[in-house]
Amino acid sequence: MIDRSPFRLFAMVAVIAGALLSPSGAAGEAAFFGMHLQGMAPAMAEALGLERAHGVLIRDVALGGPSDRAGFERGDLIVSFGGKDIDTFKQLVSIAGGAQAGETLAATVLRHGAEVDLTLETGKWPKGWRIKRDAFFNLPEIGITLAAVTPKVRKQFGLRWGAIGVLVTLIDKTKTEGMDLRQGDLVVQVNQQPVWEPKQLAAAYRQAKSDGRQSLLLLVEGMEGVRNGFRFSSLPVR
Repeated sequence: MIDRSPFRLFAMVAVIAGALLSPSGAAGEAAFFGMHLQGMAPAMAEALGLERAHGVLIRDVALGGPSDRAGFERGDLIVSFGGKDIDTFKQLVSIAGGAQAGETLAATVLRHGAEVDLTLETGKWPKGWRIKRDAFFNLPEIGITLAAVTPKVRKQFGLRWGAIGVLVTLIDKTKTEGMDLRQGDLVVQVNQQPVWEPKQLAAAYRQAKSDGRQSLLLLVEGMEGVRNGFRFSSLPVR
């Protein structure tokens, strides 16, 4: 019989998976990996046919990040990292926390029952992942207010791990009739260019207005209900 209590306890502490992705403050520039992790529990190990709970599971991989380029995939079980066998989540965080940008680390993952060897070159933290200060911008002509995604904003609006962009925080419904934007939407791109600060979208809006364009092309990530996921939308320029 499987002991369920460790699984329940683990479910409560799994949110610390983001610790691997926080700058460590060590000498040099902290490494960016671009993966979201979760430790193993006995029930999980049993499901995979493992004799014991060991290794760290990959919950998600940032598109285009170092882990993605190295070939890591969702669902992989990391059993070796940086030349060391990985038994616990804490071990992997310790190794990753001491790494710096530009380092090359060997890893082994268990995928579909077979071991796969990978080589990861750590990167520098992208600007879109470094947002710490609050920033807002209001476009009164079209009735929307935008905010940078700080850790506080991410938690408040329940944004998924890895979501980068500019958040729609307020909507003036008297001015947005017919527009395909809602409070809580995340603007990821403007005219095919990534954005992570409200001033970037504001600059694109002013430029479009100066050029006489009637709209901007937005790539938006919705977070709720039937609007969940990515979609393209047009933003009127008035």
